[in-house]
Amino acid sequence: MLQPVFRAAFLLSVCFFCSCIFYQRYPLAYSRLPKINTTNLTFYLLDAAHPRTRVWHLSEAEFLKDKMTGFLVKLDEQDATEVAVVHNRRDARYSRDEVLMFVKPKFVLDMADTATVTIPYTQLEKVEVYEVNAGKSVGVSLFMIFVPIVGVGIISDY
Repeated sequence: MLQPVFRAAFLLSVCFFCSCIFYQRYPLAYSRLPKINTTNLTFYLLDAAHPRTRVWHLSEAEFLKDKMTGFLVKLDEQDATEVAVVHNRRDARYSRDEVLMFVKPKFVLDMADTATVTIPYTQLEKVEVYEVNAGKSVGVSLFMIFVPIVGVGIISDY
């Protein structure tokens, strides 16, 4: 009698397990930049002093040992806020292919709205990417698998 209930609970927990993937912003070492496969990534330069309002899209990015080159196009304030701020898990999931490079404010003062630039890595304050938070994803998923199993086990004792 409880076997169909157990199967349904198990199938629901497996479905939930597949959807429990959490993303988090992590720092990226400068030494990894030349090794990045740029085909599916979007690069943004952010003013470290004003990251919500001063953002440039970097296209044709080329990363060398100590510097990067690319074509910059400044985003308007609304788009800049969308790039810099993540409100929920869905936003983080959609941002997983974005690389955020925070540039020192003194270097940003000399940047044009649209230009081809070469930026040494010494002018970057930090580089961040969204990656899967494996600990949280696995922990929540395992918890959600075992809750129905334990629940059915408790019910079956009665």
